[in-house]
Amino acid sequence: MRHIIAGGLVAVGLLTVPSLPASAQSIDIGPGGVRVDPRSPRERDRDEIRREERREEFRQDRRDPIRREERLREDDDED
Repeated sequence: MRHIIAGGLVAVGLLTVPSLPASAQSIDIGPGGVRVDPRSPRERDRDEIRREERREEFRQDRRDPIRREERLREDDDED
């Protein structure tokens, strides 16, 4: 009887250990299906900040040539 109880405790212990990292996951269920994000909340926040910085850089890169072109047109109109 002791072996059965000991084996049961070991089995329960082994089953609970792999579920510990799941506490840091994000699971989203939406129209596109189920999405599991294995990153921690801290990593997700960092990625969001990086994404926003890239978006700003892209916007700035697009603004510069447009402004340059507008200045050239204004210069051509004045001549």
